[in-house]
Amino acid sequence: MTHDARGTLQVRLQNVRLMTARIALPDGGPTLGTGVAIARQGLIVTCRHVLEAGGLAVHGHRPPQVEVVFPAVDHYPAFTCRAEVAAYTFDKDDDLVCLRAEAPLPSGRVAVLGDAAASEWNEFISYGYRRLGKYHGLFAQGTIMGEIEAPEGHTLLKEPIQLRSSDVAEGMSGAPVLDRKRNLVVGMVSEKWGSDGAAEDRDTAWAVNAHLVTFPPFSLVIREDPLPMLHAEPPHMDEALLRRALPPSSDRLDDAPGPLAQWVGRESLLAEVDRGAEDPETLVLSLVGFGGEGKTSIARQWIERRRSVWRERERAEGTPQQPRVFWWSFAERHGADDFLEAALDFISGGRISAEDCGDGRARAELVASLLHTRPYLFVLDGLEAVQEQRGDQYGTVVSPDLRDFLTFFATPGHSSFCLITSRAPAVDLIAFVTHRQVEVPSLTVVAGRELLCLLGVRGSDAALERVAQQWGGHALTLSLIAAYLVKRYAGDVRRVSTLPRPDPDLPRGELVRRILSQYDACLSDTERVLLTGFSVFRTPVDEDALGAVLTRQSDSADPELVRAHAVALVHLVDARVVQRDQGGRLSLHPLVRDYYYKRAVDGQETARLHAWAKNYYLRLADSQSEPPTTLEDLAPLIEAVHHACRSGAHAEAYTLITDRLYVGDRGLITRVLNAYDMVLACFADFFPRGDFRREPHTVSSDPAMRGWVLHEVATSLQMLGRLWEAVEPLRRAEAAFRALGRYHQAAVSCQNRTELHLALGQLAKAQEAIGDAFDLAARAGDQEDVLVAETLRGALLHHRSEHDEAEQAFTSALALARQFTPLPVLYSRSGVYYAEHLRATGQAAAARKAHEANLRVCRRTGWVADEALCLIGLGELALDQAADAAEESDRAAALQEAADRFETAYVIARGITRREVLIASLLARCRLASIAGQPTAARGDADQALAMALSGGYRIAEVEARIALTRIYQDMGDEEAAWDEISRATETAREIGYRQGEEAALALEDSLGEGV
Repeated sequence: MTHDARGTLQVRLQNVRLMTARIALPDGGPTLGTGVAIARQGLIVTCRHVLEAGGLAVHGHRPPQVEVVFPAVDHYPAFTCRAEVAAYTFDKDDDLVCLRAEAPLPSGRVAVLGDAAASEWNEFISYGYRRLGKYHGLFAQGTIMGEIEAPEGHTLLKEPIQLRSSDVAEGMSGAPVLDRKRNLVVGMVSEKWGSDGAAEDRDTAWAVNAHLVTFPPFSLVIREDPLPMLHAEPPHMDEALLRRALPPSSDRLDDAPGPLAQWVGRESLLAEVDRGAEDPETLVLSLVGFGGEGKTSIARQWIERRRSVWRERERAEGTPQQPRVFWWSFAERHGADDFLEAALDFISGGRISAEDCGDGRARAELVASLLHTRPYLFVLDGLEAVQEQRGDQYGTVVSPDLRDFLTFFATPGHSSFCLITSRAPAVDLIAFVTHRQVEVPSLTVVAGRELLCLLGVRGSDAALERVAQQWGGHALTLSLIAAYLVKRYAGDVRRVSTLPRPDPDLPRGELVRRILSQYDACLSDTERVLLTGFSVFRTPVDEDALGAVLTRQSDSADPELVRAHAVALVHLVDARVVQRDQGGRLSLHPLVRDYYYKRAVDGQETARLHAWAKNYYLRLADSQSEPPTTLEDLAPLIEAVHHACRSGAHAEAYTLITDRLYVGDRGLITRVLNAYDMVLACFADFFPRGDFRREPHTVSSDPAMRGWVLHEVATSLQMLGRLWEAVEPLRRAEAAFRALGRYHQAAVSCQNRTELHLALGQLAKAQEAIGDAFDLAARAGDQEDVLVAETLRGALLHHRSEHDEAEQAFTSALALARQFTPLPVLYSRSGVYYAEHLRATGQAAAARKAHEANLRVCRRTGWVADEALCLIGLGELALDQAADAAEESDRAAALQEAADRFETAYVIARGITRREVLIASLLARCRLASIAGQPTAARGDADQALAMALSGGYRIAEVEARIALTRIYQDMGDEEAAWDEISRATETAREIGYRQGEEAALALEDSLGEGV
């Protein structure tokens, strides 16, 4: 952890995934190993044996070729290229070969190398293409032990380095060894000790020292001193809201499982979490492991131990020492909006609500800002429920707001601690030195024996240990085996032979299913009914849900039947098959729930199961004494919508959404709570497998219902910054409204789609959509629809630098405004487009007048997003004035006006769910910071704007962000980075037909060329 010139903490390392590539045989051939990009000129290094194992002779007459595959990471797209051997030590045995790609590499994907000699005993992280089940491309971590002598019979230019890591495995040869302390890649993984399962040296591995590349024939330069880390963006603080907050008076553990009365093993793991919590430089720690390994139980046990330690300290020192604990289970409630609302309510003492702070990002910033007020302990359990589970983005948190919260938590400035449990690595935090990942291993044979014994299994220690070893020490599997043996054979371990023999090649989930099938066979009908009934619930439920289960068999609950179910429930809880949380609610482990739910599917019971679950939640919702005002209040209705859809009652679900979640035109869950993430989750149940590309389930394919659902899905996607996904639902909504003859609604959908095409840089598609907008406006007979179509046409022509034609379009729109609207001006987004055109064509006074008129309208009507864009436009005009000012006083006044306008726009943008407005405000601040000679601040804003533009697909904004970065790098004297950005800006602008951006980029290229 270091500080920059402004005192800002720098905590972000080089991103190992960015620099790492998969090396494969050409034309989609098998993976050979891993490579690291080391120079923008297309140089990539890997191990020599990687190529040789694939049958490629590095010393052949013609240099062998391989395929190099870089994954999509952050805002860098995936790409594949050919590469051939460029250099290797032909007279030595060093296990390194340098490849040259057929095209240059982006500078952001190139590793900065250093000598491993100064990295002894430092920790490292790595990323490589080892395979683990269905996952291909995984992280590794460990310790750099230092340089050692060359192995016997080998002549080397540079001694290898020894590593200690339990993660390095086949496929990682060539992977980078990134020193977490020095922020340099000091080696490339080359070998893992093959000890055939023996404990001795099983964690030993070796790597090629990166210093080797300084020798001929490579002859590259590496860095001697540590590489400064990148700064992390701190949360934006709203001081007025922060002053309202009060510390919580108690912990929030209702979602946590109840403490286990007895505990076995895991002492070293608990001690490792302790060390992380006690380390002031560790702010977030992730427990990562397979499902059923006991991650949640470990986190719960650790919490109890820490609370005991805190109480002892409080008694000994006489001062309050105990942090407040907030537990959240994403497996039960996976909405980011839900989490942020609950976290905000907790950390503010109930004094700040979701309505007070705009969108999800604003809530994330406010919660993070309050972390410094006192120590807090956040437990985020089951994070995999909100992480990508496949592809290049595996492990990335899906919600940008939740992702922001995690990075804010990992940014220094507070004394709180976050513990994550997940099946997937927290990829978004890997580059933070304030984050540590701890792998959760299987139970040792001794701990497995103790668990079996604790759960009632009888037999010799050797027999119990043999069971633990045969079943891989998997905690959930051993618990189910114990439940089976106790239920059927009074706990006799010898009867484990009645189970199918474990197959080590089967996935863990399949092993669990095999045990469950045997356990199920010895259950009573009553117990089976309970498990099948509980499997339909995706969140924990109170025991009164038991009554809902009983109604499946009879209209009235027979007292004897109630008692029988109560007895069965006690057994299932004691056997740890049914789990009870701290609040007394009941649930099943996800693997157990899936098993019994699929059995219900086989029995054609799902519609009935979901129907009574829906009724259960509707009763909960109807029992509330006050109308709902928060997401917590809406939770029963959200669950009712889910179960209504799953039972096939889509019309009822539709009515629940429109009448009780939206509350008609009020838009409670949308405009009031800004919970678009939750809205999208509700609508996902209308689509097969939650796939918005498929047709939604509606009553008799009702086109009106279909059109509305598609339109709301598109709006939610747009509000969440997922523009690419929003286009097609809008197109289909437009078609549905057109088929109904509702041409005005179709025109609105078409106009929204056109704006999406413009933002995405799909200018050809925008032109086609504008034609549709004119057609629909004519059919609707609505002149305001014609006006909007004209301004969209003007905006398109403006982007293409066809200024005369754009002037004609805007003039036509103005004439329509004067004739058919109450205001003789262009307002909202139409007015913004018009003013931008006026500024670009040198009509500054007219542009100012247009922006000011639009600003008045937007403020009067509450259109805050367009208000922010007007302020940015006025600020840009002020910057133009400053550049032309003859007097220093005039220049200073203009710069001050720009600063005031930009800051007001930025504050607005942080509080609304409009990513394109926030991007525009960041780029405006960036331009002002550059003029003021603050390149670090300018780069921070530009980097953030570019990341948001790329993640959301805002290609026009991407070009603008790259142009801004070019100017910043030019001012900083980094010509290579400047050329990289301007080349990509020019290429992107040309690709999408953004002529105005291309002209600006080419002019900047000329200025760079003059400086060479």
